[in-house]
Amino acid sequence: TFSYIWSKVKLMNKKVKKYLRKYFLKYFLEFLVIVMGISVSFWLSNYQESVDNAEKEIQVYNDLFNGISSLDTRIKNRTFAFKFDLDIIENLLGLSDFNKYNYDDLMTAVTDWRGFGQNQESYSTLKEEGSLKYIAFKELKVKIEKFYGSAANVIILNMEDDVIMQREILNYLNYNYPKLVLTSNEYDDKSLMLNFKSVLKKDLTLKSLIKAKHRFMSYKYKGILNYDKVQKELKVQIKSELDKLNKSWRLKTKP
Repeated sequence: TFSYIWSKVKLMNKKVKKYLRKYFLKYFLEFLVIVMGISVSFWLSNYQESVDNAEKEIQVYNDLFNGISSLDTRIKNRTFAFKFDLDIIENLLGLSDFNKYNYDDLMTAVTDWRGFGQNQESYSTLKEEGSLKYIAFKELKVKIEKFYGSAANVIILNMEDDVIMQREILNYLNYNYPKLVLTSNEYDDKSLMLNFKSVLKKDLTLKSLIKAKHRFMSYKYKGILNYDKVQKELKVQIKSELDKLNKSWRLKTKP
């Protein structure tokens, strides 16, 4: 009868609902466990990656700081040498009273040149390895790239012109005044320098050549002063960022 059938249907519905409730809960819990497992695994993977990247970033900053600090002595020595030679040239041209030099110093300033080369070993290695990508501070990264790429350009360009003038002067002295180049022990420093200044006073061509050399030496000296300023500022910024990263690293890895 209809009532009998209906009672069977109702009974069947109860069994189906009970069955569905039982297995839905079972499979839902299994699904939840899988999702949570994947999420936790993904989170742990991301966390470990962030820890690894932070460690690599600290190492990159350490390498950069050590590399840029290695320039300290080089800059100091070159700055002193550039200024010493420049003072001699200015004294010869009557632009200063500087007189703490000998004839060998004079000939070095007039017929030779002093160069400057950046120590880019650490930076070049990091760049070739692709390690600079770990620097998160983009503005500082740009400053570092600019420093190693163009900060020494003024020095180098005027150094090249200084070399040209040095050769011109040496050739001119060798051809016109070989005795000034071939110094003899029979004359003391004072006599040799007085003789050189006497020749310079009379020879406008020589004076013109030395004046041109003075211009490039002056720009070269100004260039290294600016380079020194930029290097010091950049070193402070790198050290500041490194200290922040080390502090953050200690907090992140604290047990």
